[in-house]
Amino acid sequence: MHQARGTTSGRLAVLLLATLGIAGCGAASKASSFVSPSNGSTGLAAGTSTSSAGSTPTTIPTNPSPSYHNDLTTTAAWLRNNSVAGDGAILYGSTQINPYYSNLAAIGLTHDPASYGTVQRWMQWYISHLNGPDKWGLYGTMYDYAYSNGTETSKNDADSTDSYAATFLSLAWAFYQTGDPSAQSYIKTLSSQLDSIGGVLIKTQQSDGLTWSKPDYQIKYLMDNCEAYRGLRDLASLFQSALGDSPKAAYYNAAADSMLLGINGMWMNSNWAVYKDNGGNLKAPAMSTWYPDATSQLFPVLMNVVPATDARSTQVYASLNAAWPGWPTMSYNAQDPFPWILVGDAAALMGDTARVTTFTQTIESNYVSKGFPWTFYSAEGGWLMRLSAYMLGARPL
Repeated sequence: MHQARGTTSGRLAVLLLATLGIAGCGAASKASSFVSPSNGSTGLAAGTSTSSAGSTPTTIPTNPSPSYHNDLTTTAAWLRNNSVAGDGAILYGSTQINPYYSNLAAIGLTHDPASYGTVQRWMQWYISHLNGPDKWGLYGTMYDYAYSNGTETSKNDADSTDSYAATFLSLAWAFYQTGDPSAQSYIKTLSSQLDSIGGVLIKTQQSDGLTWSKPDYQIKYLMDNCEAYRGLRDLASLFQSALGDSPKAAYYNAAADSMLLGINGMWMNSNWAVYKDNGGNLKAPAMSTWYPDATSQLFPVLMNVVPATDARSTQVYASLNAAWPGWPTMSYNAQDPFPWILVGDAAALMGDTARVTTFTQTIESNYVSKGFPWTFYSAEGGWLMRLSAYMLGARPL
């Protein structure tokens, strides 16, 4: 999904505009990405621009080298101070709570010990807002919320059920992996809730192993399914290592095995299908289209569905660089105004230090050094913290 992730109606607009180039929910759903989510006085850094998507011009970096440690701690502090509501909700802009974005932000915060309290408060918010049942009859899903002056109002809908659930499961595993005793103690209290959230993925998983975006939007996105695969594996790890339930771990690993087969079935000889429709048809990417086509190609390696050394990973990464040679200086802003820091994360996994260095310098010049103006927001911060930690030696991403 990406930034700003759109609603289902927004996706349908993208369908029409892009001739079935459906906007997915994976790391970056951008059906509504050219609209700021109301940059008010709450939830955004002072001085944040309220102008439209093109308000952050790209600056060619002149820094001698990235400062990964500063990027990590500065981003974490910005997020804690400017994007967290009083009850612990991590905001998208100042007037929305998109739990998918919040999960991505919180995963990044697990790399900053000073932010562990923020992570746990977000997780507590998420758990306390679980649906049971929701409009689709599912338990353990999550809706988006409007936020105004401390009042949160459910929108009774979400951009997806699969990616929201999956990224929370990955957050829980990332928080447990910090080794912090308080974090681990908290995670051990969530067995039934984590099982319920995992059940969201099971309920929408189909016979080909792939999951629908949500019950009333029966498209199987590559991005979403890569996130769902990662979530299932991480949930299995939680049940095995944190919760001491080997049968439940085996259950979720079996679901992940099935999903892996489904994702492998989306390989189209030279690239990954952007999505599979409910008729079983695969949509090939147009690499000249940044989102969702070109960016979707990175998700199998980004979510560790396939390793960076896999021939398919190297092939699609080469294709991305051929189609978008200027991406390290954000050339994609000609089509999309957001930072897309997750592309830098994928490049780091591919071992492309040169491009990661240039890209990080660009992000520092355009966002970090300027106090994180819009189009930077919580989920982008999560990806920047993960990139910074990875370049400092943290594993996994």
